[in-house]
Amino acid sequence: MPAKRRTAASTSQNSDSPLSPRTDPAYQEKRKKNNEAVQRTREKTKKSAEERKKRIDELRRQNDTLKVQIEESQKHISTLRDLIIQGEKTEDGHRIIEEILAGPDPKDD
Repeated sequence: MPAKRRTAASTSQNSDSPLSPRTDPAYQEKRKKNNEAVQRTREKTKKSAEERKKRIDELRRQNDTLKVQIEESQKHISTLRDLIIQGEKTEDGHRIIEEILAGPDPKDD
């Protein structure tokens, strides 16, 4: 069964008593420490949420970059596949192959 709560009327009657929480230094010190701990916890939670948001944004940017790299690689593969299927040994075909092979290495990014 929950403890009874004090109402404002019952606490105001006892506010002058020697054990009143309003005048008890030990109680006031506990409240002060608790309030400080709560504030630290809230700041830590806020900081953690901000760091997670930054990390999510960073991962989204990386994901977009990787998607572009995948699309470019798929185009290169398709072009090379077409050249192999055609079996043509033309200057233009050699130039295209050289350009693809000389392109930036995705591992370098």
